[in-house]
Amino acid sequence: MHLISLSDASLITALGFIMITQAYINQLSFNYKYKGIPYGGFGEVRDDGDANYGFKDLKGNNALISDLPELKRDSSLMSLVRAINTHQTGLFSVGCVSDDIEDERGFRNAGYVEISINSISAITDARNYFLLFFHFDRLLNSNGFSVKVHFNWELQPATFIESNAAGFTCAIFINTHYSKTKLEAEIAWNESLSILAFFLGSIPIEHHDLIYGK
Repeated sequence: MHLISLSDASLITALGFIMITQAYINQLSFNYKYKGIPYGGFGEVRDDGDANYGFKDLKGNNALISDLPELKRDSSLMSLVRAINTHQTGLFSVGCVSDDIEDERGFRNAGYVEISINSISAITDARNYFLLFFHFDRLLNSNGFSVKVHFNWELQPATFIESNAAGFTCAIFINTHYSKTKLEAEIAWNESLSILAFFLGSIPIEHHDLIYGK
């Protein structure tokens, strides 16, 4: 059994203090439910009351991005999806949605964007997504990111049927903390998506066995 030394206790105290004072949470989790892509359901209503518009190949297609209903109502989410799907990145988006919430506790914003590495071989190894998560966490820390928001990177097994590519995707769920005003919640949402767009938009092409955008 390892006994905690004074130095260990001091470290735990220091780490505990950092965790308490850090505004954001960035974590990684796993969803074991398999799915096939593309998925249908244009206009179907989800359990949460929002609509499912189905999968769309948005890689390099700004015109289609501009026409998506879930993006027309959220300019920050649209900017994030645009950044992911440029021809210069090694990623593409699988799905997204957002919502602004008001209840007795105040105002907050929530949503997600699901991404895939644009490589038939790279998506087979879930560790490749951990590298993205790790470097995003370092970006948040090095920039002193101070928005009260929860990022949850959720890995999920999936098959891209048209390309016969099986592996993993990663949905990044973003939930801001409650704010006193709608404007404060929107500012927190915009800043959270902005740094995520900056990061994901900088991921280079490292593989040429593309799933989309060939």
